[in-house]
Amino acid sequence: MQIPEGYLEGEIRDGFYIESMMKKTWAAQMKVLMEVDRVCKKNGIQYFADWGTLLGAVRHHGFVPWDDDMDITMKRPDYNKFCSIAEKEMPGYNIVNIHTDEGWEAFTSRIVNGKRIRFSKEEQDEFYGCPYIVGLDIFPLDYVAPDKEEDEIQCQILKVLDIFGQLVNEENRNMPEVQKSIQEIERQYNVKFDDSRNIKTQIFELSERFRMLYTDADSDKVAIMTDHACLRPADVYPKEYYSESIYMPFEYIEVPVPVGYEHILRQKYGDSYMTPRMVRADHDYPFYKKQKKEVYRQMGIEI
Repeated sequence: MQIPEGYLEGEIRDGFYIESMMKKTWAAQMKVLMEVDRVCKKNGIQYFADWGTLLGAVRHHGFVPWDDDMDITMKRPDYNKFCSIAEKEMPGYNIVNIHTDEGWEAFTSRIVNGKRIRFSKEEQDEFYGCPYIVGLDIFPLDYVAPDKEEDEIQCQILKVLDIFGQLVNEENRNMPEVQKSIQEIERQYNVKFDDSRNIKTQIFELSERFRMLYTDADSDKVAIMTDHACLRPADVYPKEYYSESIYMPFEYIEVPVPVGYEHILRQKYGDSYMTPRMVRADHDYPFYKKQKKEVYRQMGIEI
């Protein structure tokens, strides 16, 4: 993929300095996205730029200057289909989720450009001089229960499973109080956990089953269920907002945004979403800070 001359140089946008390595990382992430786009078009899978990537597409026609990652959403059937074919369709890339990595602590998937930092110039050049493991996060959009009572029941189940899933691990699973909770979940939801498998993964797999209770035929609304159940109860959207996509300029590529993007952005960020405000993500900026230390260590440089 050809990038514009000078794109990889550092620059100031909206009063925020973006270093050259971040520009290289952006370029690498967009290369990953273009591979995802290729696979989705080939297999009839619909996806959408969302969260900060959607905001960036609409407001900046590219990355939000102080953002360092990319987010997309897929409706559950498309999400499941993509996850099942990604490794085969994208050789050299890796998809990470609760089904591929025991102990993975998220209900999202992440598609990345490999499992290790690139130290050779040849490998780095493949991703525009970026040595780091980069990719994008994929959020599944699930269908919300059709009536308030069912919605409250589903959300309560997800809260219990999600909170317990965050707390339990292989070190504490055999503690009496934890075992008591595990047995209660087995009894209440008619399941039996495998002692030989990671308990956190099994809790998350059970939670995922409850996320998929409803289908397009049952409901006229969609949500990222972790947000709806635990973090942002109001984050529910009419499914027609995600019925079609519109391609918008994003840096030097184009990305698909949901047809109801204005309503979605207003609901996520408020009526003034078009006014830039520097709000950092809930992780260290830049995300590659830890990987950078490893690169320097390999080079014998202390930082």
